[in-house]
Amino acid sequence: MTTIRVYKSKNREMSKFFYVLGVLIMMMSCGKDIDQFIPNDKQDVVGDISRLKSRLKEDISGPISYTLSVPCFGLKAFEIDKDVVIEIPAGFVDLDKYPCTNGFFDVKVTVLDSKGEILAAGIPTMSENKLLESRVELNIEILSGTSHVRLAHGKKIRILVNDPDPRERMELFYGEGDQWRQADGNPEKWDNVTNDDWWIQTDSSQNPITGVGYQTFSDSIDWVNVDVYFQIPEELRTPVCVDLPEGFTNTNTNVFMVFDDYRSITLMTGDSTKRQFCEHYGSTPIGFRTTFVVISERGEGNYYFATKKTTITANLTETITPLKTPYEEIRQYIMGL
Repeated sequence: MTTIRVYKSKNREMSKFFYVLGVLIMMMSCGKDIDQFIPNDKQDVVGDISRLKSRLKEDISGPISYTLSVPCFGLKAFEIDKDVVIEIPAGFVDLDKYPCTNGFFDVKVTVLDSKGEILAAGIPTMSENKLLESRVELNIEILSGTSHVRLAHGKKIRILVNDPDPRERMELFYGEGDQWRQADGNPEKWDNVTNDDWWIQTDSSQNPITGVGYQTFSDSIDWVNVDVYFQIPEELRTPVCVDLPEGFTNTNTNVFMVFDDYRSITLMTGDSTKRQFCEHYGSTPIGFRTTFVVISERGEGNYYFATKKTTITANLTETITPLKTPYEEIRQYIMGL
């Protein structure tokens, strides 16, 4: 009998040991998720929002992208889209570094001048955590075949944007990550975008290019933007959050705040503390009419979508429930913004 009691005692101790060990293993395996925005840490995150964003961007790239053949020496102007003119300066490429083997370089320009295009393929209209209103976003690339070429030192591309009623205080911005930075780095100045009219004829075979609106000179390629800061007192701005059901995370979901009356868009980031998507800098103007747009990929080809209109109030939190939606319906809505 004594022997039997010893075995039972050992079995009980071993059971406790394996139970504790199992709990520890479970806790260690969940540790990787602690800093991620997962509304329910017992639920696996399904989906990848980058796949949906890539599909949207690829689908609209045709109508918004233009490839220009520029002579090796430059000095050529091009009318792009309905509102944009690009003038390439002489000597725009250092030919000692980048030999011109085909007699020309390709200059690829992507023009984003609607809210839908910015949402799908551009950079949200924020700079130093402050809200901007965009006139146009451009992505400029110089290519020799498939190889990227840098703009020659000291050279600037002239950018003209047609606008019959140009605004004051417009500035030139360069893209930096998911925000914009002022090209001149000086928040007290806004003299790098001027209101002007133009008449351009770079060769006799080309009809003159005329227009009126904004003029600026960019010494940078990649992302370029002509914007203006909203002049809203701090006491009339507020943080805003959106509450979604469990399973919608910053891994598989984007939440945008689209301003109805302006070409302005905020990407709301996942807040791991609140388990919400928030514009937590307090840059949203109170009283502005907005539309929240939620897009999500919950597994490849499995899309969820929602919109909700509201007027911004102080410390607003909106609750939204995305529904399963065909891709084409999502695309059509976004491109109609």
